[in-house]
Amino acid sequence: MQNPAFSDTIFVLQGSDLPSLSDHLLEHELIALPELEKSTRIASETGLRLPWVLSQMGLVNDDDLLAALHEVSGCPIAAPGLLDSRPEPLDGISPHYLRKHRVVPLVTEKEAHVLVGDLEDDGVIDALQFALGRPVEARLARLGDIEDRLNQYLESGDDAVPMPGEAGLDDELERLRDGISEAPVIRQVHEILTNAVKRKASDVHIEPMARHLSVRYRIDGRLSEVERHPAGIAEPIASRIKVMAGLDISESRLPQDGRIKLTVRGEDIDIRVSTSPIANGESIVMRLLGRASLPLELDALGLPAVALEKLQFALQKPHGIILLTGPTGSGKTTTLYAAMNALRGPEVKILTVEDPVEVMLEGINQVQVHPEIGLSYASSLRSFLRQDPDIIMIGEIRDGETAEIAHRAALTGHLVLSTLHTNSALGAYTRLNDIGVEPFLVASTVIATIAQRLVRSLCDECKTPIVPDAAATEMFRQSNVDLPEEIFEATGCSNCHNSGYAGRRPLIEIVAVDDQLREKIRNGDAEDYPLEPSETLLGHGLTLVGEGHTSLDEVQRVVSFS
Repeated sequence: MQNPAFSDTIFVLQGSDLPSLSDHLLEHELIALPELEKSTRIASETGLRLPWVLSQMGLVNDDDLLAALHEVSGCPIAAPGLLDSRPEPLDGISPHYLRKHRVVPLVTEKEAHVLVGDLEDDGVIDALQFALGRPVEARLARLGDIEDRLNQYLESGDDAVPMPGEAGLDDELERLRDGISEAPVIRQVHEILTNAVKRKASDVHIEPMARHLSVRYRIDGRLSEVERHPAGIAEPIASRIKVMAGLDISESRLPQDGRIKLTVRGEDIDIRVSTSPIANGESIVMRLLGRASLPLELDALGLPAVALEKLQFALQKPHGIILLTGPTGSGKTTTLYAAMNALRGPEVKILTVEDPVEVMLEGINQVQVHPEIGLSYASSLRSFLRQDPDIIMIGEIRDGETAEIAHRAALTGHLVLSTLHTNSALGAYTRLNDIGVEPFLVASTVIATIAQRLVRSLCDECKTPIVPDAAATEMFRQSNVDLPEEIFEATGCSNCHNSGYAGRRPLIEIVAVDDQLREKIRNGDAEDYPLEPSETLLGHGLTLVGEGHTSLDEVQRVVSFS
């Protein structure tokens, strides 16, 4: 075969280990420096390329490696159609050679490609061009895909060819896979978190069952099982997550709480970790809080114009209490953070006491309660009043002592924001009375109460129009909401994982305290205060139904129609 001179080679891999790859991995927090240093040493001692060591040790996900190699080299990524091609043995090219350099040639009559998994420059491209007698275009592929295709080359009985450096690598891996550093576990935890971020899950539940480990995501408020793993991997995964969260890996009999901060797919994520002993091991729940995606602007919350105006007016008050009510997972915390973001500034001192601190906000003093050492809501609030604050945010009013301190703070000129577990905005006054706050004190301090829920938004790709029936028509009429000619219902498609919904938006009910309501609060019958039907939770929900944002079934799921 002749040796042509190929001056028009499409792409030439450059550099031996490309330090920029290491820089990229560190910059994007895809690997910690100690792990990178160990991997580099192993690569040097075994003769393996750094990306392959990182992949085999499970320290960096193959997809992240592929994206990093593409970014630092500019080498194109193989198209899906090319990856589907089955490699055929070629005359004059030894499987041993391909195995050694981990490259896969894919040749047709019209073109020749070579799948590469890293950025080596050992004359491989030139050698393949010489053997094939034609130009070769390099394309990056996932390291796992390269291995699969190399195995296809060796199906004819040559599959005993060892990978270069495997013997030396195995010893190193055994030393580094002790305990929680086991490579498959690191990779598995990384993939669980990456997939959760990709699917916009708010929580990840990892639960050991009798015969398997269940991984469930809470997406748009609904839990669904996404993965099952062998039961034996439960304990190593729990240990890995504990290390990441700074928890005691030797303690499995008591609940623990911690935090993880990392970057996944370029997004900064705060993860709140909770562990709890259960019958088959330890249940782990991780709440994902995306700092980049959290709506910290009031007008980005999706509130109706009337409700937004009421909320902004209440926040402009110099003192008083604003209470948000609703069940767990109704979006109260997000609304609180958006309110504080609107209020913060160099001329305002804001103090918060939370359990736990979910999102760190620049310029705000945030305290996490620790009851085990005496740092409770009440004790924190007492010390806050000596810190000269303008605004105080209390994560939740849980007892009479906390409620009374909050009301006293409001009476002495502070604006207080907090949450309360009640079913309606007007129900907040009954709840405060139940925990021991005098009605006259409540009437003098509370300036607004807000009830909130979250409903799932219909998927725009598959929502189906329907004509409102008689019951729906009557519901719209009673709520004083305009009835459209058609409303929409959920269907389901690949875009929304067949749920029919994509994302969530708030339902909100804001009640500003006026003289009439203040008198009812003093008399203990605040829940008899008349509200405009269209401004209730149900009215807001029906407005969203009429605008095509959600379905009647979804509103009925979260709001009582009675």
